[in-house]
Amino acid sequence: MLNKRLGGLVGVLLLAAVMSVVIVYIAGQSQAATAAPPLAPDLPYREAGNGIDSPSISFIDSPNATCSRPVEGAGACYIAWNYLYVSAATSAYVISMTVSIDNQLRAYHSGFFQTSMYIPGDMIGSGFKVTCGTPGSGGKAGWGKIYNYTIRARETGGLTAANYGSVTCPADTVKIYLPSLLKN
Repeated sequence: MLNKRLGGLVGVLLLAAVMSVVIVYIAGQSQAATAAPPLAPDLPYREAGNGIDSPSISFIDSPNATCSRPVEGAGACYIAWNYLYVSAATSAYVISMTVSIDNQLRAYHSGFFQTSMYIPGDMIGSGFKVTCGTPGSGGKAGWGKIYNYTIRARETGGLTAANYGSVTCPADTVKIYLPSLLKN
């Protein structure tokens, strides 16, 4: 009698273990299917699709960046754009737009219930200050350093967009004149 009860108990425990594995597997599959895309992925991505249900993705418009040297001999150049513009997908709002130069965050603009964001060039003044570089320092004869920039945007739907580019600055050599000191 004891062996029958022990056999029945082992059978019930085995059945419970199998059912719990099945339930955990099904629950994990449903969570993976409904998980939202990350708000800040490691690398920028774009969702692609040709179907009717494919999402509209944020759009960034940034004309080519320019690098100018307002004062010769100072070693300071300024990277600027005429404007920066981003629009969100249908029924979404712009959360933020950032500007990074050589992987350093230089500007962060945030939105509040707006479907697009326009940043005029005047808003950043002369631009973002960088070192011009000596002639040939960026690999081009007669020119200064080359800077890489990234413009990123996020929206409430969880989608992101990014524009990448580079800009070459004019060369500038800083000359420092030290006064002559007479010794007694």
